Amino acid sequence: MTAERTIILVRTNSPGADESEWNNWYETQHIAARLAIPGFLCIRRFKLSNGLPTDFAIPGPQYLALYEVETQDVLSSKPYLALVQHEASLPSDSFEARTRAQPDISRGIFRQIFPDSDSYSIPADSDYLLAVGHADLPEEVLDEYHAWYNTEHIPSYLQIPGVLNARRFMIQPTPSGEPSKLGPYAPDYAALYDLTSDDLFDSDAFRQRSSTPWSTRVRNWTWERRKMNNSYQCIYRSDT
Repeated sequence: MTAERTIILVRTNSPGADESEWNNWYETQHIAARLAIPGFLCIRRFKLSNGLPTDFAIPGPQYLALYEVETQDVLSSKPYLALVQHEASLPSDSFEARTRAQPDISRGIFRQIFPDSDSYSIPADSDYLLAVGHADLPEEVLDEYHAWYNTEHIPSYLQIPGVLNARRFMIQPTPSGEPSKLGPYAPDYAALYDLTSDDLFDSDAFRQRSSTPWSTRVRNWTWERRKMNNSYQCIYRSDT
């Protein structure tokens, strides 16, 4: 079955010194409003962790929010559009407006492209997320890029103890046809790995699988085009 699972991926920093109040607003109001809309399946929030080795990690916003929806049609539904319109009308000192005004905020709508199934469910012991994303890859390398990811890199990573699953996504336009890619850290392609712990990055298995000849070849194209290469710890999930 062709995957239709869609995600909204947002990364940002706290909009001010009132970070604890902002986190409370995010989870009790911003997220709750979306979970009331049919088609929103689950929402998770993550905070940047230090588990990924410094030679792999790149700078990025502290917080990542991952919204899972059944299909992109949810984002053109009347309830969702009404919520977006309401939030856009809020005053400039509201958490909603201040969050949207953050210079580092990056977001995008993504469609799942691997694996070819939309039967994903969040593992109960998934406490961490490895998020990797690239942008502006040359057209002539895309076929090999996808082949490497799908036939070598992900199958190899799934053999590492603690890697629970892996999914890949491609940026999509908004339902109105406008670009959904926003901000300095927004990728065109994203790979998300559910992990039990980020201690696994210290293992020989991780290092070996990250330095194969094919991986080295692909990194010649991707290394300078990384928009996201970070480990995050889960701080909220709506299904618990």
